[in-house]
Amino acid sequence: MASAIEAVRTRQMSQRMACKTFNVPRCTLHVRLSGKTELGAKPGHPTAFSIDQEEKLVDYACNRASMGIGFGRRQLLGYAAKFAAKHKVDFRNGIPSKKWWSGFKKRHSRCSLRQPEGTAAVRHQCMEKAKVNKYFAVLKAVLDECNLHVKPSSIWNMDETGLQLDNRPPKVIAAKGSKYLHSRTSGNREMITVIGAVNAAGGAVSPHVIVKGKTRRSLSSFQTEDAPDGTTWSWSDSGWTKQGIALLRFTKSFLPNIGTDRPQVLILDGHDSHNFMELIDAAVENDIHIVELPAHTSNWLQPCDRSVYGPFKTAYRKACDDLMTSFPVSLVSRSTFGGLLNKAWTDAVASSNIISGFRACGIYPFNPDAIPQEAYIPSSLYSSMNTPLPECF
Repeated sequence: MASAIEAVRTRQMSQRMACKTFNVPRCTLHVRLSGKTELGAKPGHPTAFSIDQEEKLVDYACNRASMGIGFGRRQLLGYAAKFAAKHKVDFRNGIPSKKWWSGFKKRHSRCSLRQPEGTAAVRHQCMEKAKVNKYFAVLKAVLDECNLHVKPSSIWNMDETGLQLDNRPPKVIAAKGSKYLHSRTSGNREMITVIGAVNAAGGAVSPHVIVKGKTRRSLSSFQTEDAPDGTTWSWSDSGWTKQGIALLRFTKSFLPNIGTDRPQVLILDGHDSHNFMELIDAAVENDIHIVELPAHTSNWLQPCDRSVYGPFKTAYRKACDDLMTSFPVSLVSRSTFGGLLNKAWTDAVASSNIISGFRACGIYPFNPDAIPQEAYIPSSLYSSMNTPLPECF
């Protein structure tokens, strides 16, 4: 009897020392030792779903997001309602509330509500591992043949992007609760095409600009002298590049600015203007090896898309905002476009951005594994050899 009492006292003393050492209330420790609280339980009222069930919901939502078919808040709540019905979990009105959603986010910090980048479904479908491996095999063969693995200044990427004259207003400071808030824009939605060429050493050729028009008179309203030094200009009915313009850009702007070293490599997307005989003949004549990217994969494989044109467009919008703010009577227009282009090009088309793009695309240094495995996940939706995304029931 005495030994039993002594054992109880010893246990109590040990508990008191543990509570003092770890700053834990004795009642908390007592409840945990009694087994009334399951391991992994968190403070607050018990949740409708168990910890394992909520983890399954999180995993399922994250898997869908990685495949480009992620849930929004409304869709997740609807799916959680079906999940609850399957497991006989009761929610008021049959669906989890916004309060449940708020608590769910706090309990699972590895998931959050994010704005995805809109990507055409055809890009998801075409980003297949086999196609990308074939492209890298061709690229490696060309680099090996031309001995260009150590000549980054001879590895080029050329691509086009569009800039709009109708600038998007930024957020502004205004009175709280204001019902009507306005900001001036040009109202001109004309799209102007800018073609850039960059190399793996961080160099860049001055841009080529294509404006909408039928004759040279289309350029009369532009202050072309305000554009970056060496900028070349042309026009087309649509404002986008065409086969003749692509050849003009290649012979009059690209070739004169890449030096005399030969051979060199030019990586292009599969645009129609890049695939006609006159351009290919000019490339062969000048010992320029053209490597074509797989169709609809430029968002992952093209350096300009990965790290150059994003900052460039951000810098262009900032230049437009600065113009409208500093000179209230000025507008983004054809007459001011050259200066805005100059500022954006100077600020964003930097060596660090260009080099980062070639590295991220696995071109230089040559490394096909630089393309993350997540890039290939969405294409599995379109493969008949893969099973559908499993339910988390």
